[in-house]
Amino acid sequence: MIEKLLSEDILYPVQDPGVLERGSVIRRVSGVKDQQGCFMNRDDGGDLIVVNVVDCAGCSFLATAGIMRLRNDEQLYCYRGTFGKDRDSQRAMEIISNWPLYRKNTDIQNAIDYFVRTAYAPAHILHLEKTDQLQNLFIPLQQKFRIGRFKVEVNWDKERKETFRKILDDLKVGDHVTYVAMIPPTKGHNPLFYSIGTKPHEETVMSLRGEPFNFVPTHGGHIKALRPEGGTKQFLVDAGSSYLGKGLKTLYDTAREVTDGLRRVYGKYNFIPVEGRGAFGTEQSY
Repeated sequence: MIEKLLSEDILYPVQDPGVLERGSVIRRVSGVKDQQGCFMNRDDGGDLIVVNVVDCAGCSFLATAGIMRLRNDEQLYCYRGTFGKDRDSQRAMEIISNWPLYRKNTDIQNAIDYFVRTAYAPAHILHLEKTDQLQNLFIPLQQKFRIGRFKVEVNWDKERKETFRKILDDLKVGDHVTYVAMIPPTKGHNPLFYSIGTKPHEETVMSLRGEPFNFVPTHGGHIKALRPEGGTKQFLVDAGSSYLGKGLKTLYDTAREVTDGLRRVYGKYNFIPVEGRGAFGTEQSY
């Protein structure tokens, strides 16, 4: 598979990961791994932050976001070209739009579009069609969105809410996560929260766009676990995202808007607002 993609100039080996451009679809291959996803950035250790990760060897959806830590026995590749307005992009998206499950699930079409545009390259999709291997596209899509063969009746709003609750429950004292949130101006709508761990806010927003419950965030910051008091879990909360706010200059009142929203949705916890980026934990994020 890799050899064919290389020979047709769809894929090329990357000798220096430092030259990768944001948004490139990359693929790492070793004797035991064959995975691809959208490159977003590098973390403080130089490892690669990726979103919408697909297991090419297992023909499956792997993760919403993750870190690629390259080992000596792994080769990194990059696909040529990303989605734009060229003919290959149009033809590739026509394959998606003609897929019966895409037509059937109109409510998640935007999320499917975004996932495809970040997890695959146009030339790769056309190659999968030409070689009768579109299962390598359609099976991960079905798994990601729980449709078709993998259909599960999902309340996506509840799924988002409970996933974030589990993140809060799993936080250990001193650790933190980055979050993005939609805090409505009135109480007629519920606040919405989303996190993929300690990934930077821009990467978190990019990941959110590929979710069935995608929303437009208004705030972003950090949540840090404190020692429980009286059996109640406590968290410091800031709204100090530079991507969605004013970073270190974020006011206490802005963080309080977030904690008020958190209390409405996750009332059994105690949330304490702090200005700036006062809720950093043991790993850096921004």
